Amino acid sequence: MAVSDGVMRSALAPVVGLLVATAVLVVTEPARAAPSAEAEAWLDGLTKRVVADLAAGKPLVVQAHVPLCDNDVIPCGNARLGDGDRPEKNLYWATSEGFVGWFGRRGSGWKQVLDADGDAIGEDHVLDLRVWRRELVTPAAWRRAGAPARFTMVVVAEAWRGEQIHRAFTHYADDLYGVTNHPVKLADGTVIAAGGDAHIVAYVGHNHLMDLAAFDWAAVAKRADARPRGAIAIACHTAVYMQDLVPSERQVPLVMTRDFLLASAAALEGGVLGFARGGDYAAIRKGAAAGYADGGDKPLGRVFGAFSNPADRKWGTGSYSRNLNLHAELHKAAQGK
Repeated sequence: MAVSDGVMRSALAPVVGLLVATAVLVVTEPARAAPSAEAEAWLDGLTKRVVADLAAGKPLVVQAHVPLCDNDVIPCGNARLGDGDRPEKNLYWATSEGFVGWFGRRGSGWKQVLDADGDAIGEDHVLDLRVWRRELVTPAAWRRAGAPARFTMVVVAEAWRGEQIHRAFTHYADDLYGVTNHPVKLADGTVIAAGGDAHIVAYVGHNHLMDLAAFDWAAVAKRADARPRGAIAIACHTAVYMQDLVPSERQVPLVMTRDFLLASAAALEGGVLGFARGGDYAAIRKGAAAGYADGGDKPLGRVFGAFSNPADRKWGTGSYSRNLNLHAELHKAAQGK
């Protein structure tokens, strides 16, 4: 997809960069609503897929694509945090709210079971690849539907070279629609069904849709398979770009955003644990917001409104930013063209 004109990039990038570096949020009012019956059916369908796989002895798999923060894309705070070629120092990977920092924190409940790079999946631009695992008690409703008393949850996180953000985003889209898959083999020989075989597919990084004149979701959808997957996009203002184009019975909208924020591993963890504990849309949304609040040491009420899904009364409405709304409309108009 072509990069948008300089006006759009120059108008948005400084604001995004400033707020990425400071993690300031302006939306504070919790807004809750009853999801539509259609959206509820989507979540039920995803849950049924997960329960069937757990009953078959498989883990619940989360695939996360993380383009490293890169000062050549947006300001990341300083040279170290914004070196998109060095995951070991990067804002989105190595800090306390980055993936290695957050999932590796003391008492996290996660066990790292793989420390590799893109060679493990045949992708040169994945600079670091980690897999974390934890055991969870199965929600009662899932047990009644046939799942075992306990199950394994796995997070596969890929740190993409920062300047390859477009490649990272297109891989996210392909995985979300089941176009691609890449099994990940652990040291003990266990093979994780990652990529498009995952149950939940997440993007955590700068909102690349802000940089593009359009992204043709319709073209990706033409190659989709029939399995449902949870969709997560933790980046600045993903809802306005995605809520009218992506959600469906196959791409179930678990977590999107309505403000400028930090691409936080803590928010991802909170959202996926909300789902894994049998939560509805409201619980999943609250889990993501609570994770973000914990990771950034912020009051939950201050950040709650930045997270959105069908339990949000603002779901399906525009952003508070006229420029973002106009740009999102251009994305909609370009679908299938």
